[in-house]
Amino acid sequence: MGYLADIYVIQKSRSKKLGIDFLNHFLPLREESADEYLIPQYSDDPISEFDNAEDLMIFLESNPEYSQSIYWRNKDEENLNKHGMIFYTKDGGMIFGISRNADMSGNLNTENEDECLKEMKKYFKTENGYIHYENPPADSYDEFIEIVNELKK
Repeated sequence: MGYLADIYVIQKSRSKKLGIDFLNHFLPLREESADEYLIPQYSDDPISEFDNAEDLMIFLESNPEYSQSIYWRNKDEENLNKHGMIFYTKDGGMIFGISRNADMSGNLNTENEDECLKEMKKYFKTENGYIHYENPPADSYDEFIEIVNELKK
């Protein structure tokens, strides 16, 4: 199994429609990676439980105080986008992520992930994005922007 490059962009939004449109564009043949979702996430005593991501997304759109991570696996093995992710931040934003295979052979070829970041920035009409390797994104909008600004230096 190879390493994955995680490509992220952020939006100050909690729109279910934006999330579904992102998934339909970048991962049209997908399946959820979980079969239950708890609010708060990972809670031993949840206040709500959902058995599908779409119902969870409706809840999160109206409840920006909750953070959550949702993952999908691409069922199209030929597609470069292996996983899709949406992270609902603790301050009401959404981080959109795509995982692609990374070239870890030592020749530092990042064309695959660079192209995906370029596509995602264009799709979301933003410059606020970055690439990490096997690493979750920032927890908040401000932390995300700090990382973007550090990487521009």
